[in-house]
Amino acid sequence: MTPGITARALVAALLTSSIGARGWAAPVTFVDAAATSGITTPNVSGSTQRYIVEGMMGGAAFFDYDRDGDPDLYVTNGSRFEGFPAGQHPTNHLYRNDGGVFVDVTADAAVGDTSWSMGCAVADYDNDGDEDLYVTNFGRNTLYRNKGDSTFEDATVLAGVGDRRWGTGCTWGDYDLDGDVDLFVANYVDFSLEYRSTIPCLWKNLSVYCGPRGLLPAADVLYRNEGNGTFVDVSAAAGVDKVYYGMAASFGDFDNDGWPDLFVADDSTPNLLYHNQKDGTFAEMAIEAGVAYNGEGVTQGSMGLALGDYDNDGLEDIFVTNFADEYNALYRNSGDLFFYDVSFETRIASVGTREVAWGTTFFDFDNDADQDLFVANGHTYPQADLPEAESSYREKNILFENQGNGRFVDVSAQAGPGLAISQVSRGVCAADYDNDGDVDLFVLNLNSLPTLLRNEGTRTNNYLTIQTVGTRSNRDGIGARLTLHAGGQRQVAWVQSGGSYLSQSDLRVHFGLGKATVVDSLEVRWPSGAVQALPGVAVNQVLVVREPP
Repeated sequence: MTPGITARALVAALLTSSIGARGWAAPVTFVDAAATSGITTPNVSGSTQRYIVEGMMGGAAFFDYDRDGDPDLYVTNGSRFEGFPAGQHPTNHLYRNDGGVFVDVTADAAVGDTSWSMGCAVADYDNDGDEDLYVTNFGRNTLYRNKGDSTFEDATVLAGVGDRRWGTGCTWGDYDLDGDVDLFVANYVDFSLEYRSTIPCLWKNLSVYCGPRGLLPAADVLYRNEGNGTFVDVSAAAGVDKVYYGMAASFGDFDNDGWPDLFVADDSTPNLLYHNQKDGTFAEMAIEAGVAYNGEGVTQGSMGLALGDYDNDGLEDIFVTNFADEYNALYRNSGDLFFYDVSFETRIASVGTREVAWGTTFFDFDNDADQDLFVANGHTYPQADLPEAESSYREKNILFENQGNGRFVDVSAQAGPGLAISQVSRGVCAADYDNDGDVDLFVLNLNSLPTLLRNEGTRTNNYLTIQTVGTRSNRDGIGARLTLHAGGQRQVAWVQSGGSYLSQSDLRVHFGLGKATVVDSLEVRWPSGAVQALPGVAVNQVLVVREPP
């Protein structure tokens, strides 16, 4: 090693020099547009940070609740153990997107949940053409049914999905392929408001709040959609009732057989991969698949997850964010229900090991036809600011550019003022909220204002955004597999619910196309099994694809 150069500095230098290997074709910058866009409500989650609940929320969702063609935004909020004066309790917020400017319509839409909310996911569970909303809470979860007139009604009791355990990540998917989406909810720990720990909990010899280790884990729950507005808890019958510290979850099709599988990221316990047995049951096989632990066989403090085909081989890969002094793990799908931990090979593990990572998403920020990666960071303990911690409570987020050669490079320093912000970030969701052809990001920040990272690329590359509308399949086409050929390259993506950390990205699928001026072919494999081919699709548009009846 060169004298005077630390190992970390050498790695950083190598990563920086590799940017030229791919060639960042056009400068892309992200700016924080939250305030100018009308998103000005701060997050509230605890006041003392003495208990684990205070540091774990929250998420957000981009979804078009009023079907006007642009993504609206739902943001969860928390509470405080000591309570609030009458009329001053924080609520969740729904912002209607009016051409890139957001208007708070929480009261009018009747979705101002005052629970200590955690996360959310959206889907049209009753197939009536409107997006519905499920919210996980520290306390009873809530299902809001979209009435189709820009208002919602609380359908929790009628639907039978009001789990009262500490709900975290949730995801919608049609696991039994009967034409309507089912609901999976990850649960975290058994914690009550009366809980008082008498056991001293230490991190780096600093006194911190306790958990999750030392607290009892809570079982996850799978609700089967009965097609009549009600759900049945089939967790035990389906074999998905493992009891770990559940954090994030998403349905995915890891063996490309058309049947939704399920991945759950667990904190300080093994991750779970449930393989769909096509008979209403799942087989848990995370250890056999190589994703229960990291490549060193060690359990990590998993927080968030992202599913996507980062290497364009047509297989769904898994990325998991983890606690500080560990590493974020990228698992490459080998195609035979086995994954390889390629975190170091791809250079993902060389960045962000000191941070606590949460929300994350694969997205093509520069429209160059491969999946880049965003990671939101923020420590769990305010004590991280103390000198002996050699860390910080507020941390910068990370943007990785996919080099197209199996490697990623940290381009955060070159990606504009939005990536220079230090916050205690949690959930992340993605959408082209201003419909200008590039994907933007919303980041929830704990006990602070949120960040809306507007993508201000120079747009020298083309794109195609696809909205799927099911007829025989579920209305949103969740689980549909999209295969696109353009510019001599194939890309594959799936319509997905949930993931990130407690959050939901736009259900529309965005493809960057590079310099391609036409999409040679687009194939949609619907959950029903129908395969639809569309040749010669024009670029730079939002294309609505309806499933043949």
